[in-house]
Amino acid sequence: MPPDSLTSSSQSDALLLRRAEDWRGIGTLAELTAATLYQISSREGVDFATALLYDRVIRAPEHASFISAIDTAQPKPSEWNQQITVALLPAAFYKEKPRSGADGRLVREEALRLGFRCETIPLLSIGTLAENSAALFDWLARHQEEDVVLVSLCKSGSDVKFALKSPDAKGLFNNVFAWINICGTLSGSPLAQRMLGSKRWSLATWLYFKGSRHHLQFLRELIPQAGGPLDFELKLPISMRLISLVGFPLKEHLTNAFMRRCHATIARYGPNDGGVLVHEVCSLPGSIYPIWGADHYLRPEERSRQLISATLDYLAGVYPSRTASIPRNSSQTSNRANVLGVISRE
Repeated sequence: MPPDSLTSSSQSDALLLRRAEDWRGIGTLAELTAATLYQISSREGVDFATALLYDRVIRAPEHASFISAIDTAQPKPSEWNQQITVALLPAAFYKEKPRSGADGRLVREEALRLGFRCETIPLLSIGTLAENSAALFDWLARHQEEDVVLVSLCKSGSDVKFALKSPDAKGLFNNVFAWINICGTLSGSPLAQRMLGSKRWSLATWLYFKGSRHHLQFLRELIPQAGGPLDFELKLPISMRLISLVGFPLKEHLTNAFMRRCHATIARYGPNDGGVLVHEVCSLPGSIYPIWGADHYLRPEERSRQLISATLDYLAGVYPSRTASIPRNSSQTSNRANVLGVISRE
C-alpha cells in the first residue's frame, strides 16, 4: 500500500518524495541517526526529514520484502485463522475516549472479519508500566494453550516492552509468536516531557487529571530519560516476531487540531507522528511498515483497516502450526519456507 494507492497525494507530496529519493547526502537508513535527523530537520525542515526517512525505510533491504508482502496482500477469512487468538492491548484513555480509536475497535473488527479469535486484555486505562504489565501477565497465564498475536496500541506498546524485561517473561510469552506494535511509545515520548515541563501544558494536564481523579505517574514514566523505566534495549524471545506500524505525516496531513499541536510541539526533535519520534521505531528489531500521511491514531480509518487486515493475514500465512502442517510435497511448502526465510533474515 504505497502512498499513491492510499491517499490522494498532492503534487507537493510527490515532489517532496522525489527530492528525498534523489538526496545524495544520506544513502541508507542506518545513516539516519537521531543526531543526523535533528540536523536535517533544522536545516531542511521537518517535512523533508520525514520524507527522507520514509524513503530510506521503504528502500532498506531489511524491510522491503515485508512491505512488498503487505502491499500485495489480499486478506480473506481462513480456517487457519480460527487457531490464532489476537490479543488486543488498548491505548491509554481507551475508557475515557473510546471514539478516538484507543480501544482498538478497528483491530477487533478486522480480526473477527478474517475469522481470528479476538480478546481485549483489560489494562488500566491510565495504568503504570508495572500495573499494566501485571495485567498482561495475568492474561497470558490464563491463555497458555493458545497461539497468540499481541496487538498493542500507542502507550500499551511500552507496557509490553516493560513486561518483556521481567524474569517471568520467558515462560509466559512462549506461545506469543508475533507482536504488532502500532505507533507504540516504546522509548517514551517527548510529548510527555512537554506536558509535564511546560507551564501551560503542565497546568492543563494537572487540571485534566485532577478532574478525572487519575494520577500522573503513568505520564512521568513516558518521559525519555537516562535511567528511566523504558531506558533499555528491547530484546525479544526467539519465537516472537515484531512488526511495527507507524505513521509518517507531513504538517499538512494532520487534519486534527490536537494532533497538529502535538506534532508541532515535538517537531524540533525530528520526524514524528504526533506522539512518537519515528526514527526510534526504525531502530527496533523486526519489520516496519511506514504509513505515509498517517498520524499517531493511524487516521484515516479506511487506510488503517486495509493495513491491519493485511498484517494479520500475513502473520496467519506464516503461522508456525500452519507451516508445520503443510505436506512436504505440497507446492505451498517452498513458498512458506521462503517467507520464513525472510523472517529469519529480518
